[in-house]
Amino acid sequence: MELEVVQLDVGTTTEHAHALEEVKQFSTTDLDLGGEEWWTYQLLPEPTLVNEITRLANPQVRGCVDCVSFQPCPLYELRSQDRYCVEYWDMPGGTWTFSGVFDGHAGHSTVDYVVATIPVQLKHSLMSQLEAASEFTPEAVMTAMSEAIVECDTGITTKFMALFPEGELQIASTPDETIVRKINDDAVGGQGHATTLRCTQGSTVLISLTDPRKENLYLANLGDCQAILGSHVSTGVWCAREINSPHNGDNMAELNRVRDEHPGERECVGGNRVLGFLAPTRAIGDTWLKLPSVYTQRIFLNLAEDWMPIQDAEKYVGRLLTPPYVSNQPDVHHLTLGGGSLGNGEHFLIMATDGLADLFDGWQHQAMLEHWVEVVGRSRSASTTDANSALWLLRDGLGGEDTRKVSQYLTLEMEERWMDDVTILVQHIW
Repeated sequence: MELEVVQLDVGTTTEHAHALEEVKQFSTTDLDLGGEEWWTYQLLPEPTLVNEITRLANPQVRGCVDCVSFQPCPLYELRSQDRYCVEYWDMPGGTWTFSGVFDGHAGHSTVDYVVATIPVQLKHSLMSQLEAASEFTPEAVMTAMSEAIVECDTGITTKFMALFPEGELQIASTPDETIVRKINDDAVGGQGHATTLRCTQGSTVLISLTDPRKENLYLANLGDCQAILGSHVSTGVWCAREINSPHNGDNMAELNRVRDEHPGERECVGGNRVLGFLAPTRAIGDTWLKLPSVYTQRIFLNLAEDWMPIQDAEKYVGRLLTPPYVSNQPDVHHLTLGGGSLGNGEHFLIMATDGLADLFDGWQHQAMLEHWVEVVGRSRSASTTDANSALWLLRDGLGGEDTRKVSQYLTLEMEERWMDDVTILVQHIW
């Protein structure tokens, strides 16, 4: 076999210098995992660093709400499952502000359904109340928020059950081909497939309402997003108040609730997860954890989606003894702002998915919340008129002035996601 020889010109001194300069722009990290694997990332200088964060986080200002949503992994199939929504509703008596963050898991179908459904349902309910009476109670608003969340989840289950009206006793004897045809019907519109797919995925919900006079703040939480109120007190500093508690394995009260609802079931909680599988203890969707196991065994496992490896399914389905295991009941809160219990000072509301707290791993919880509020407070005093408070908080979580750490988050060369999705809303309330 004859070999072909390729002649290459010897590099010049200038070319060598350029090559060395390019190499200096790269470094490696083990992500503090202590393992043998190391990954390459590019060191970005300012202002390139700012431009890249801005590109990836796509900061937006929606009226009085600053918004960012961030996931640096470039692979399309690993794109962010977070969503957010900010709307202003013209109602009798003035304009209400609606904000929401939604953290999807196991896919995009359920979280997309949730963000398209809850604001519409809640707006309709609130409008009906305001048109029916000149005055309404805070309890009525809180009830409307709770019902919008529960009805969204119930709707997912109802639409799925309509595909199989024969009930669970007949499901066991239904031929596989009948089930497959109903739930994998992309060729005839895909309604059965879309309806079933939403049952295998889930989403957390954190929504807020502010009345036209900005005197009342209402908040409903289902899952493990976080809501923090920053208030400017008389001493001239910002204080932080956590409004909601997370519905996940970090909240011992939630784990005990699940255990109390399933007495004698040792595997209803494992590794601080529901059935050892799901981190949130409350969510919309995850319908397979809310129905008898026969629906998973006969239907969900026949879905033409890679939603769960068969070996995992055999393990978790065997633990489905007395569903539901995941709750759709939100916690609802009401805070009086101007002239009320929080005084007449300035306020802002931080709403964030759990990916933000992950960036502050190792921090004491209250210290972390106070730091968030301090960062947002500083952004409000910034000399630049286009300061986006949510972007400031994201930059701080990624490493702040530590350009090496921030660069690592932005440019890591890895074939899987190296951080959770992060979505932050900061609503400025004066």
